[in-house]
Amino acid sequence: MTGNAAVDLAAAVRGAAEAVQTCLIDGFPEQVDRASVPLIRLEQEDAARLIGSARPKALYLVAVAFDPEEAINDAAEALAEFGVEKLPTSLKAAHRRVADRAGEICTTLAAFMVDGVMHTAVASADWHDAFEEAVDETVDAARAEAETHVRAEAKAASAEIAAKAAILAAHPSFNFSRVSFEKRLTLAEALFVDLDDLDLREVTRVAENLFWLEQSGFRAST
Repeated sequence: MTGNAAVDLAAAVRGAAEAVQTCLIDGFPEQVDRASVPLIRLEQEDAARLIGSARPKALYLVAVAFDPEEAINDAAEALAEFGVEKLPTSLKAAHRRVADRAGEICTTLAAFMVDGVMHTAVASADWHDAFEEAVDETVDAARAEAETHVRAEAKAASAEIAAKAAILAAHPSFNFSRVSFEKRLTLAEALFVDLDDLDLREVTRVAENLFWLEQSGFRAST
């Protein structure tokens, strides 16, 4: 005993497994909920060792052959979602590097059950990992650029709404006679014929708030 409970447990379990020749796997099953099957992911060596020891009745194996054209088309579709219509030069170069790999196994997935636990192992070729990394980097960059563009557009639209709302709130007809939102919306329609209904309503809403703030006597502190 070492006095370290964690070390002592590991040593005891390893010793017991060796004594009865039980196949010992470094890992711990994962379970999403009580209804799901516990799952553990294995490295290649552990998977082969456990199969040899436990002799499961069924093994599931998928070896995926690489299709470079399908892979680049999938990447192009992903980029198109973010407005990128032409493949970047870096991605074209990555595609050229794997173009002659057509038909080669790029990914293998294996699974089998032992004692009610699903064991899986996954491996992929280094060249395929490099290609996937290039695709992911390109798509991530396109996503970031698209998000930046959306934020810039939203900021510009918000500034336009605020500017038009200020004009509307300052118009002499804005508070004329018996006012209502619909009447102020009619004034906004007359002033800003280029705006759609949603923007006109937002301009009117913001203008009413600005008008109320002005009439309340509020002054921003300096």
